[in-house]
Amino acid sequence: MDQLKTLPRAATRATAIVDIVIERDSDTGLVEQIARKIAEAIAAGRLAAGAKLPSVRDMARQLAVSTFTVAGAYDLLTARHVVAARRGAGYFVLHRGPAATATLMEPAQTEASSISDFWLSSDVFTHGRMLASPGCGWLPSDWYSERTVISDAIRRVARSKPEHLVNYGHPAGYGRLRQHIARDLSERLFALSPDQIVLTHGVTHALDLVVRTCLQPGDAVLVESPGYSNLNGLIARHGCKLLPVTRGPNGLDLEAAAQLAQTHRPKAMFVTTVLHNPLGTTLRPTDAFRLLALAEKFDFLIVEDDICRSFGSDFDPCLAAMDGLSRVISVNGYSKTIAPSLRAGYVACNAKLVQDILRTKMVTGLTTSEVSERIVLEVLADPSHRRSVERIRTRMTAAREAYRVVLEAAGLTLLAAADGGMFLSAGWAVAPTDTCNARLIAEDALKDGLALAPGDFFHVSPPESIWFRFNVAHEDPDRLRAFLSEVPARYGWSL
Repeated sequence: MDQLKTLPRAATRATAIVDIVIERDSDTGLVEQIARKIAEAIAAGRLAAGAKLPSVRDMARQLAVSTFTVAGAYDLLTARHVVAARRGAGYFVLHRGPAATATLMEPAQTEASSISDFWLSSDVFTHGRMLASPGCGWLPSDWYSERTVISDAIRRVARSKPEHLVNYGHPAGYGRLRQHIARDLSERLFALSPDQIVLTHGVTHALDLVVRTCLQPGDAVLVESPGYSNLNGLIARHGCKLLPVTRGPNGLDLEAAAQLAQTHRPKAMFVTTVLHNPLGTTLRPTDAFRLLALAEKFDFLIVEDDICRSFGSDFDPCLAAMDGLSRVISVNGYSKTIAPSLRAGYVACNAKLVQDILRTKMVTGLTTSEVSERIVLEVLADPSHRRSVERIRTRMTAAREAYRVVLEAAGLTLLAAADGGMFLSAGWAVAPTDTCNARLIAEDALKDGLALAPGDFFHVSPPESIWFRFNVAHEDPDRLRAFLSEVPARYGWSL
């Protein structure tokens, strides 16, 4: 506003000519289009600071749209501090130059130059979208449900009663979504009640609630090695002692798990039964039974991360089903099958534990977003969603084989033959040193515009070889092969 006050009054009264064209067949709505094109004209200097925009009626006539559409666009520009509204006088340009569109564009991002301790849990979310991202943990946007499915779901939810959109949700989460999940699990895996489900902001939030509820600082906890990197950091920050159990091409080392349980009496074990991150393997049914027997013998909980079950086989073992949710807690979410932006997941457990998890949820973050949960339910109820998941699974199969060929052609060896899913892990049988290790190689990759995920992040202690996790959905095979093929010579290996 101060900028307007310092302008000559004649300047603020002059109505500018706004020459923009809208695209009626664009996926971007007309309100957003008009706002962006006006902001772009300001940034380009075609509209000077202090210039008066055409009236809502005149602009609507010029663009052949409704006055409500133009009013909405002007309101957007006002909210973004690109123009200012003067009661009874109209709308006036606040800025000239790049600052005018700063609020419309993505925030400025610094270039990634190093692989920090928080690379996979934080930095890759900042920098990964600017790079070729074989090291990230999400699917490309064009792999998710057809845009119309999510868009239609959002529109249906937007027509809900206002109180459903603005109020706090139920502590356990949106009731109809919990009912849908309970019916789905009861039909496919095991019988349970909606009252045994607590909705969360995705799987990581679900794991956090379980850790906060079931563990105390100093407790011993069994984890897979390699395993989900965010989980290891989460448990360590809670002050628990991590006990790594090796998971390799032949599954979990259950003999080692038994010895650790005998010595340390852990309170829980965290495991991914189906399509493990980062190996892409699924537990054999015999190992699943043996693991449940260990939990019974040494009296510890099992937390089953089920995020990738939708991409597995109908015959894959399910610890929660085998145990009946007695000492198994199941966590799952929809970031891989619908969209990560919706941040919806759940914890399924026995009725007694639900109340404790609910109390933890409320004291640490109150309720989850009912708007997101309503959108997720709309998508899940759409018949085309199942077909979308099938398409993703089929596409993953083809991408995995193509990626395997690229990695082997570059001289890498798979840590395990993946049973499915989006991840392959591969590397070289070379011991890491201070001058040659996965992080240094990943930093070299950043200079080539590649974001890699070093194997270090998936282990409690440093791995014995140099390897990386690769997301097969992020394809740039020629670029990746060229970089990886040069690594041995660059570091002086003789493979």
